[in-house]
Amino acid sequence: MDPAVIEKYLRQTRIVRAPRRPLSTFGATRISYHLVSPVEDLKNKTRLREGEVVSQRPKILTADAFAQRFEGFGDDAKEFAQWLTSSYRELLRALEYNFKNQGFKTRVVSESPAAVLDRIGTELDAREGAGDAVIACPDGAWSLALMKFTLDESARSFPTHVRDLERRGLFDAPRREQDRRRREIEELFSAAAGDPTARERLGRKLREYGLFEEYEDRYLGLY
Repeated sequence: MDPAVIEKYLRQTRIVRAPRRPLSTFGATRISYHLVSPVEDLKNKTRLREGEVVSQRPKILTADAFAQRFEGFGDDAKEFAQWLTSSYRELLRALEYNFKNQGFKTRVVSESPAAVLDRIGTELDAREGAGDAVIACPDGAWSLALMKFTLDESARSFPTHVRDLERRGLFDAPRREQDRRRREIEELFSAAAGDPTARERLGRKLREYGLFEEYEDRYLGLY
């Protein structure tokens, strides 16, 4: 698809109402959305698309293809995703975000887009705590609008996600492996107190991990 067409679509898209809370670091986040689009060549007709975007908990980046990050975003999703990847390269280089569009439904209503937006805003205001997103966009670019919205929400939440993951040492692979090995050694020490077979496994693991000298006195104390 011509980049100029995509950029034109984006200029015609606006977030009327954004979710109140950022995406969660350690769990899935569900965002209900309302996409409002004028129906071309039909005055006072509006296409309303509604559903729920589920953002899975962010993970340390793997080699998954970018296009596979979006599921259920329509036939044009792959082309739009290829274009968006250049704009969000830094965000997606550090963390893997995956999104699923579910509960999708669409209908045409006999109201102008402005009237539909006003009505939805009033309904959401009446539901205290509603974290729905409301987006006005061209009819032919609903998937682009929704995909960009989910990436913008990821970008907004990204600094918090990085801080949370760094606090748990999840960006430091050698440290994670070292911690895992030490937990394994402690479990073997607990088992070895009354199990000669576990002592043998413990000795082998200490040598394999290069930790025998560090634990030598404690290990020999088992005998």
